[in-house]
Amino acid sequence: MRKILIVLGIIISIFGFCAAPHSVLAATKKTPAKKTVVVKKTVKKVVKKAPKVIPNPRVAKLLISSATELRLQPGESVQMRLGFKNIGTVSWNKLQLRADGPDVATLQNDSWAGAALLAAPTGSEKIGSLTFFDFKIVAPDQPGSYFLSGTLYADGKEVVGGTFGVPVEVALAESGVIPIQLKAEPNIRVALGTIDGGALIRTIGDYDFVAPDGSSLLSIPDGSKFLWQYDIPGKTYLITMNGVATSSPDLFRLKARTLDGRFVIHDRADSPKWNKSISYNDFRGNLELRWSDKMIGLWVINELPFEQYLKGLIETGSGDPLELQKAVDIAARSYAYVLLPDGKSYPNRLWDVHAVWDQVYKGYAAEKTNPMGVQAVDATRGMIVAFQGRPVVTPYFTRSDGSTRSWKQVWGGTDKPWLQPVDALYDHGKTLWGHGVGMSVTDAKMRIKKDGWTYDQVLKYYYTGVDIRQVFG
Repeated sequence: MRKILIVLGIIISIFGFCAAPHSVLAATKKTPAKKTVVVKKTVKKVVKKAPKVIPNPRVAKLLISSATELRLQPGESVQMRLGFKNIGTVSWNKLQLRADGPDVATLQNDSWAGAALLAAPTGSEKIGSLTFFDFKIVAPDQPGSYFLSGTLYADGKEVVGGTFGVPVEVALAESGVIPIQLKAEPNIRVALGTIDGGALIRTIGDYDFVAPDGSSLLSIPDGSKFLWQYDIPGKTYLITMNGVATSSPDLFRLKARTLDGRFVIHDRADSPKWNKSISYNDFRGNLELRWSDKMIGLWVINELPFEQYLKGLIETGSGDPLELQKAVDIAARSYAYVLLPDGKSYPNRLWDVHAVWDQVYKGYAAEKTNPMGVQAVDATRGMIVAFQGRPVVTPYFTRSDGSTRSWKQVWGGTDKPWLQPVDALYDHGKTLWGHGVGMSVTDAKMRIKKDGWTYDQVLKYYYTGVDIRQVFG
């Protein structure tokens, strides 16, 4: 028995069964099956909210466009002006008028602010303000139909309503007096000067006071008298009529209802030395009193049709030959036409021409004292001087000393090929009276009276290499 136990111990030690006998038995029992618990997940439905649409606060309205369509010759250029009013709820900053459409690359030129960038005026434009964008369109050499469109951006964001489009027809011109761009007669803004405090105005014909967007603010019947003032500390415009005062912080203007409307500035003393009974205080068209912080003062601005402006000039006299008056009128028209909105002539385009600094403009009284001048304007309607197909500036003056001067000789800068010195035969031995560039009116008058020259001969003599063309009918 003892031997058996020894053998059994040896076997157990060999196979490693060192657990107690009850543990071995326990290992042979069946392990009860585990219960499977199924956990049901509750899926919560998430309803996606529609994203909140925030209206674009940058909104514009196109109020001014210098042309709705263009008809040009190959290589001809025209100055465009667009006026957008800020009718949104925020000010505009970092403005850009970007060109788009199929013909941007073809119509792009060096005058633009950048590649496909028509204009990028600086500064901030407040709510309700009117912003002007000036740029040039140059016709391609190939005749055909083109289209230029664009979009306004402020602070890198597109402005709602800030779009425009201009079709451009390019065609070869016919011979004779060649139309450059036959379109409606433009208006021109003439600075009459500044006035202290305000002006007493009387209307001849029915007028309205209108806001910058053209909406009527106040009806002004024929024969009305009123005092128009500007309160500098309060920055407010004030109209007093029939004892009733109307004020506004916004700029407004007096607009004629008909083409023959006129206004008289009663406290404007301006009479010629040779006839004190004549008073240059009667003007056609519209009137604007506008305060300027850049050109300090309350400016009196007369806006009227282009041809009526020419009739109000006193660059010639009633006794001058008709051909001379035609020549001077065409030169004057060319000079003013080139100065129409180009963004360069005066700050913020307060006006297009000055009644003294540019050409001497006296209004309706000038028409009455020089009826032949009115006849000359009508006979040359829309005609300007052009060099290589483009309208050019055409200075003129009273008298030379026997020879005219070039642009560069007098004013420096880049020379202008149509403004070169020419002999002024009938000015020999005289003293220079004026700047000396362009046409000598005294010499031109003698060539017409003594040599029988016509107005076009005169113009083509004093302005080298030019021709006469028509810009509106």
